[in-house]
This record gives sequence, C-alpha cells and structure tokens, in this order.
Amino acid sequence: MRPIQKIKLPHDHVERLHFIKRLFPEAEGADLRSEWAGGRMQAIKKLNEVDAIAYAKNRNFLNGTVTHLSPYLRHGCITLNEVLVFVKRRFGNAAENMLMQLAWRDYWRQVWHVKGNAILSEMEPAKVKLDYQPLSDAVRQAKTGLPCMDGFIQTLTREGYLHNHARMWLASYIVHHLKTDWREAADWFESRLLDGDLASNHLSWQWVASTFSSKPYYFNKESLARYTGQRYCADCRAACPFDDNYEALSARLFKQATTEAGKLYAISPVPMHASSDSKAIAVFVHDEMLGASNLLMQKPFPKIFVFDPVLYEDWPLNRLQFMADCLSEMMSVEVWVGHTHEVLQHKGVGQLVTQDTPNLKIKALLKPYATRWEPVAKLVNVEISEQRLKRFSRYWEKVGPVLLGAV
Repeated sequence: MRPIQKIKLPHDHVERLHFIKRLFPEAEGADLRSEWAGGRMQAIKKLNEVDAIAYAKNRNFLNGTVTHLSPYLRHGCITLNEVLVFVKRRFGNAAENMLMQLAWRDYWRQVWHVKGNAILSEMEPAKVKLDYQPLSDAVRQAKTGLPCMDGFIQTLTREGYLHNHARMWLASYIVHHLKTDWREAADWFESRLLDGDLASNHLSWQWVASTFSSKPYYFNKESLARYTGQRYCADCRAACPFDDNYEALSARLFKQATTEAGKLYAISPVPMHASSDSKAIAVFVHDEMLGASNLLMQKPFPKIFVFDPVLYEDWPLNRLQFMADCLSEMMSVEVWVGHTHEVLQHKGVGQLVTQDTPNLKIKALLKPYATRWEPVAKLVNVEISEQRLKRFSRYWEKVGPVLLGAV
C-alpha cells in the first residue's frame, strides 16, 4: 500500500506534466497534449472561441466545428449553466443545436442520479440479439485491419478524445460487427477518455447496443465516407464491412432478441472504514469540481483533494495530468496522494462538505464522514419525472421549451 503523501504541484505546465508522470509511473497512455491543458482559464478560453452557428451547420463532420469543452465540463472547470448563459446571450436561439447537446449531457447525468449503478448494467432488454464476446486484442491494439476504426482507436489513445460521431461508429462496429460485450468495451473506452464520464459514456454505449434505446445504432460506408470527407475510405483496400445499404446491413447484423431481461453486471465494492469521532470539518474536492470558481472554495475550512487509487487507479496519464493542471489553479486546495481515509485521519477530519455527485463510488468512500452534499445548479428549473428519463425525446419535450426561452 502506498503511503500518503502531500504534494506541491509545479507552477509551470510542462514541469507539471513531468512531475505527474514520475508520480504515477504505472499510468498508461500518452502525455497531455498542449491544446488540452486543464483548468478554468483554458475552459474560458475555449468558451470564448465557441461558434454556435458553425457548430449547428457542420458538427457531425469529423473536421467540423466542435467546442472541445467536454473535458472541462466533466471536471467542473466550467458548468453547463455558464455555457448556457454564454451561448444564449451571444447567439440567441440560433444556438438551439448546441443547447440540445448541453441537454443531452444533463439528461445522461439525471438518469445517473436516478438509476445509480444500474447504468452499469443493461437498462432495458436489448431490442436485437446481443453476443458478449470479450474485447479483442485487435481492438485494444488498433489492429482491426480497417483504417477508419484503427485511426479512431489511435486518436483515442493519443489524445484521450474522439469526435462524437467517431465514438458512435466505433461503438457500433465493436458491439454489432465484432459482437463484443458492450460493458467491457464501454469500460475500456471510458478508461482512455480525457472527458470520461460514466453517464455519458456507458449510457451512450447502451444507446448504440439498444439496451437504452428503441433500436440498435448502425451505419454504412456512404455515411462514414460523407462525414469523414473520404479521409479513410479513399485509399482503403480492406474488405469493408459497412459497404451495403441499411436494409442489407440490418439483415446481416441483427437477429431477434432472445431474452426478456437486461444483463446484470457485478459492481466492485468500495472498501469501507469506521466513522471518525472528530468534529473537524473539511471541504473534500473530487474530480467533478475542479474549477477555481467553485463556491465551495469560499468555505472557511481546509480543502483537500486526494489522488486515491480507489477512484483513479485506472485513469490514463493525460487525465491525471489534466486534473493536476486544474488543481494548480486552485491555490487553497491541499493535494495528496494515497487513500482518502488515511489522509483524513492524518488531518484529523471527521466531517466533510462536498459537491453532490451521482458517483456512488465517491459517496461510498465518503460515507463514514457525515458528509454534507451541496447540490449542483440544475440546467433548467423543472422537475423531470423518471418516466420522462426513459427517453431523451420525452425529457426534451419538457426541458426544450424552457431551455430555449432561458436567460
């Protein structure tokens, strides 16, 4: 077991990258690329570069206008509400397409809040027969023989980021063509993402697989070629599994579902510890609240962040470096490495204040500390029933009119 260690992050970004690489030599993946430097200042810079009109026109193209805000939203450098206010004031209802994408992120998260760890198992019975083969080494090593899929995997490994359309194509190929267990694939994919989020990631894989949608998602060569600008297809010599019309692909890929119940997956338990008798209070900073402007930073208590292996052992190097960038801006936060309960014992902390989260692993970790969970502002102030959360279209019927009229 690694002893607890309080660390001081270097002020210089490049030095900080090297420092984290030395601190976590077991972390896999590439270093954080300069265009993905973490922190609120970078988030605001990217927000000011947003072009919601161009986004609406070409966001589905691989080289289209996208915001690259997802890692910053995921880690709390900036909030959905801030982005909402910004794009509404600058672009008005011309930003409808972008506002809908903000709503998708809010939707996934609300489902996670209501369903908890159920999102890690099949939410509904699959609408087509699914097979559950292990994820192949060919996928892990980007050696599928298909230039498009191998290119997507290489980009994911190199940058920790992939265009949303490419994520959908890759997931569809892995689940429906290779007949891979969607959950194993989703875990593998999320563990390489800079913007990795259990709700957005795992529920999207379920949407592709048809365990949280009315039908499976699949695509053909014509669609891929169009939205990639022939980037992979023009010189491809592989036998293309996508080169057919949708009717023929459907007949080849899908068979009638043979089960009336969704598959359940085991969840690894979080180690539990005894409650503390101490009355000392601290703010626990977790990975969804890494913004220097977070209101909890104004609390008159010590602020503590812990690189805890229970939470971050499987995270890629560039994501650990991204978090270090974020934390370097949060001057009042003590940064530790080790197990959370040991750090809190060492600090004499018995009670915590932190930002609410649907992440039950974090909640279990903090359960012994009489934790007060401060709520996160809603994207829109309307109540969403569990029934409406079964499909985004039903959620959007309620949220859309409010969202488009907000601000």
